[in-house]
Amino acid sequence: MSSDFIEMISYLSENRFLRKVQWISSNKIPCAILFAPAIPQNYRQIIDSYKSIGININHVCVLTDEHKKFLQPADGETVVNINEFPNLPVKPKFIFVLERYFGTAFIDYFGKFGTNMFFLPYINDAENQYNFYIKYLPELYDVHEMLADDESKKIFRAAITGRITRLMQDFIYTSEYEYFLNGFLPEEGDIAIDGGALDGGTAIDFLRQGAKVYSFEMDANNYKNCLAPAKEYGFTIENLGLSNQESTAFYNSNGAGSRKLNNNAPPPPGGLVANFIDLDTYVERKNLPRVDYIKLDIEGSELDALHGAAKTITRWKPKMAICIYHKPEDLWTLPKYIKYLRNDYEFQFRHHYCDRREEVNGNSHWSFLKQLGVSYRTPSEYDMILYCR
Repeated sequence: MSSDFIEMISYLSENRFLRKVQWISSNKIPCAILFAPAIPQNYRQIIDSYKSIGININHVCVLTDEHKKFLQPADGETVVNINEFPNLPVKPKFIFVLERYFGTAFIDYFGKFGTNMFFLPYINDAENQYNFYIKYLPELYDVHEMLADDESKKIFRAAITGRITRLMQDFIYTSEYEYFLNGFLPEEGDIAIDGGALDGGTAIDFLRQGAKVYSFEMDANNYKNCLAPAKEYGFTIENLGLSNQESTAFYNSNGAGSRKLNNNAPPPPGGLVANFIDLDTYVERKNLPRVDYIKLDIEGSELDALHGAAKTITRWKPKMAICIYHKPEDLWTLPKYIKYLRNDYEFQFRHHYCDRREEVNGNSHWSFLKQLGVSYRTPSEYDMILYCR
């Protein structure tokens, strides 16, 4: 086993979230909690839950003075807005954030003052995830060794580490935009499959690369949003989800987070139903001469879609950009299945910032980022991509 991977295992044992919380508690390390952009109604319960396990929450940070009015601090707590944080005489060593995108946007802002950021710090969940990853270390190591470059290996180790320590600073992000890693892009004349169209933005990007694009969108609302750009720019949009076979299934409609429900899940309110198709059948039915590129961001159904594209992948070995973060086991099940189909695939791995430009431009809370010089490209535990060629 490589020395870097062994070093990661050692680091995880000592720095996993439970151990870190025990250290913070026993040493009375000053900590803060960030409520932004909104203050939850149960804010007192949240703060007290940290204190009940010995965490010294002495600062509560909010967005503006207006937000401060909604908080009633307990003894030993000081409420500050983000602009006041630099003037604190003693800065918290750690800050806990609950909001997955907006809150984590401030990682570098707080980092300037030596304050590290924890995300979604639920002790039982974090410890269960640590045990789960330790159980599958051989599989993780197999994938680590499949990666073609040192940068991929470093980012892959950081992805495992950040998920277990829950420290945002432990992740490593790449400068490239999501799906756009040099050497893994659709090219002029390629036939590209866009799995998870959302609003058609990625399809348009692929068109600009010179590709002919077939986009798939399960969610009816998202599909409607794609109709106008599909007509304007000239890509094919299908109101279908990609899966391992033709079928219908319930789904949960939630914009970019819309996802197919498993067969055992109860139907959502309103009983939304979508149609699904496997890519192999679609390719045959549409008489496509080949497939040169596949992108999949379908909220946890990536493995099913790969099963449904087995013939296509085996025959043409398309370049692929596969989201590999929706399920913990995606980190090994997806690359190992692709390698099973074609042993000659080369893999690279990147963790991307999440592009929140539309929110920044259209929402008063997000526009606050501009005032502080905070980037609209926010870090998260998501947006990990396996690139294949």
